[in-house]
Amino acid sequence: MKTNFLFIYAFIFLFSGKTFANRPNIDEKPGSTKTSKVVSVPLQVFEFRATTNNEELNAISKEMIEEYYLGETIATKLYLFESKYTYQVPIVPGNPQTRTVIRKPVIYEAVKKIEKHLKKAVKKGEISIETAQSKFDKVLDVARNILTADTAGFEKAISETTDLNALTNLFVNRVKLLF
Repeated sequence: MKTNFLFIYAFIFLFSGKTFANRPNIDEKPGSTKTSKVVSVPLQVFEFRATTNNEELNAISKEMIEEYYLGETIATKLYLFESKYTYQVPIVPGNPQTRTVIRKPVIYEAVKKIEKHLKKAVKKGEISIETAQSKFDKVLDVARNILTADTAGFEKAISETTDLNALTNLFVNRVKLLF
């Protein structure tokens, strides 16, 4: 008797579970055409004050820069970027060895990653050399102008970005320089 009662109870339990699983949402009324909406959050745009820095660019001679695949202007800006973001300090006084210190290492490393990414993309033929020039020119302009700005939010956005195309997009399209 107890086993029959147990089997009947198990059968009712399984059957009722199946009907509940097949039922539509309890809160919805029959005939409702509710659809779920995906809310997209607009990406944050970063604004920084900027200067043209033409005097600094003109002060760099052709002998100081190396030949670069994206042209002389980019090579000049890259040289200026390197000189602004890095400096040498002696390890121990009296020792001729020095170590390189990087100002804002998150931004510096991001620019270097973008440079390498664009070089590979041009080499593979994914983008034209003109497109790479314009993108890297904008990246270098952004990097040069934000050196002295408060960039904590921007650096956090860089750290959260894992895709190199998204990182390039962050510098090129999501930063507004105010001249």
